[in-house]
Formats: sequence, C-alpha cells, structure tokens
Amino acid sequence: MVNFRKKLDTIKTFIETNYQKYLEVFDMEKVPFVTLEYIDFDKFKNDFMLFIDFNNFNMNEDRHEDDCIHIARVSCDIYLVFRNAATETLRKNMLDATSALYELFRCERIDIAHNINIDTVEFFNYIEGRNTLVASKTPISFDIGFAARNTK
Repeated sequence: MVNFRKKLDTIKTFIETNYQKYLEVFDMEKVPFVTLEYIDFDKFKNDFMLFIDFNNFNMNEDRHEDDCIHIARVSCDIYLVFRNAATETLRKNMLDATSALYELFRCERIDIAHNINIDTVEFFNYIEGRNTLVASKTPISFDIGFAARNTK
C-alpha cells in the first residue's frame, strides 16, 4: 500500500539520526533543525536549518514479480540554510555541511531508498540581499518501493 507520509517521515528520521556524524568530520558541532515544511526565512530563524522539499513521486509500472513491489522514483531538494554569523563563517559552514550531506547519502544505507543520485549542488550567497543568510540546494533522486495491494 502506498503511504507517502510514512516514506517522507522515514527520510527525515534517517537524516536526523545519521547526519551529525558526517558533520563532525568537518568539525561542525551544531545540529540542524530538520523540517518537511516549506522554506520560510521569517518563520524559521535557527542558525542552521535543513529543509526537505519533496518534488514528486514518479510511479512507473515496473514491478518485481517475485514480491509485487511497485517502484517509485522520488525527487526532492534538500536546502541547508545558515544565518547569524560572519560572512566567512557562513560560507565555510555552508560548504562543509553540504559536503557532509553528500557523504551521508553516498555512504549510508537507508532501507527504503535505492539508486540514490546527486547530480548537482547550488550555492546561494546573500539571500534576500542579506550578508547574514546563505544556503545550498542539493537535488536528490532515489527509488523506493511500495507493496502492491492484492486486488483479487
């Protein structure tokens, strides 16, 4: 059965559980505030935030005949946002945290996601004209399975 919310919550929990050890490699002690909500710089004012923006679930018709699993290609954008520090510190933190995020998805296994792809990373300096707000955007795509419902 398809349960989108459960899949999204699993991805969020995976990041919350595993991301910190990759940040520590870059001597980053802060833990990001992780949310599935939309980016809102007025609502969220934490120094380090991670927004997961799920774009779509592309449900194709391919199936594994032995276990009746539907495969969906999921795409999401992960935004890392830093604020309230000197410009040089913000830029360093943004680059290091983005590197840690890449390593997280490259090295860790997540039970529900397979064939993880990260093709590009975008960096944004001086968001909304502020030199105290920077971000990166990492588009990620991966396959997840949904058990097919027996209609007989």
